[in-house]
Amino acid sequence: MFQPRRGFSCHLAWFMLQTTLYASWLLGLFPFTFDSRRKQLKRSRWLLLYGFILNSLAMCLALSSHLASKQRRKYNAFERNPLLEKIYLQFEVTAFLTISVLLLMNVWKSNTVREIANELLTLEGQVKDLLTPKNCPNFNCFVIKKHVAVIGQLMISIYFCLRQENSYPKILKILCCLPSVGSQLIIMHFHTEIILVYRYVWLVNETLEGSNHLSSSRIRALASLYDRLLKLSELVVASNDLQLILMLTIYLIGNTVQIFFLIVLGVSMNMRYIYLVASPQLILNIWDFWLNIVVCDLAGKCGDQTSKVLKLFTDLEHDDEEVERSLNEFAWLCTHRKFRFQLCGLFSINYNMGFQMIITSFLYLVYLVQFDFMNL
Repeated sequence: MFQPRRGFSCHLAWFMLQTTLYASWLLGLFPFTFDSRRKQLKRSRWLLLYGFILNSLAMCLALSSHLASKQRRKYNAFERNPLLEKIYLQFEVTAFLTISVLLLMNVWKSNTVREIANELLTLEGQVKDLLTPKNCPNFNCFVIKKHVAVIGQLMISIYFCLRQENSYPKILKILCCLPSVGSQLIIMHFHTEIILVYRYVWLVNETLEGSNHLSSSRIRALASLYDRLLKLSELVVASNDLQLILMLTIYLIGNTVQIFFLIVLGVSMNMRYIYLVASPQLILNIWDFWLNIVVCDLAGKCGDQTSKVLKLFTDLEHDDEEVERSLNEFAWLCTHRKFRFQLCGLFSINYNMGFQMIITSFLYLVYLVQFDFMNL
């Protein structure tokens, strides 16, 4: 990446991104090879086929393991509260279908992913002389936070897979976690693409703020780069909108079911210690969900900041009419086109949507408690 890697956080973020790349290659979720001559990625049909077969087998293995353990054991909480059992069963079906769709869409939209990755590679090579090279603290911070959240989610998945009561050996139980790993890596791809777009916009702002005098040609080059980043962000959202809607739905349903599960165990069955045991997992789920919201909101606000920086230039008097015209065109572009991450054109990913989803989850929980109050 075009960025001076100095300091522990920069090296750690770089290492985590490399780990995500190699893990995606290993699981067939990034079916591309690098053409060193053209410095571009090209899709490999063999990697695509390998990933499809591997993830299909992993889904079948996870399903058979779950059904085998389900026949052997039934949770006491389900015997105590039949409503919880029905809701949990629906959640399991929804989660399985969501992960299946995520893996299928990753294959279906692989050409779009290749186009996004190649555009990022092209930008990396073209903007070295245009932008001021600086370390972006938020870039490193959010890369590390997201990877920590994903590692925590995977550790919890492995723990629950190993606890399944069936005759499968431990290695097969661990392999049952591959679909969960794959879904997390697919969401990680989206997170990385958005945070890279944010970083380029942030560098554009830093270049504008740190320059006392800008030529008209450099202003036009920055405006062209900004326009390419807008198109790239729209392409990223268009290629991931369905996957994100499904994952956000899973977060909404999963957190609601988990809290209701804790209420049944803690109140109905007087297992108060379960609150202390399950709290880390619930906090991790909410944190992972919130990171997806924050990174999109951060990129949108960084784009709005470009308009404010340009206003400082346009308020000044310029002797060169060409410079003034270029600044006005750049300001017009920032005013009429903004970084807004809308899913299927229905709603934008920002703080407001995140808070609304949390409130909705809480309201559903209240409805469940009121509906089944006599069984608690």
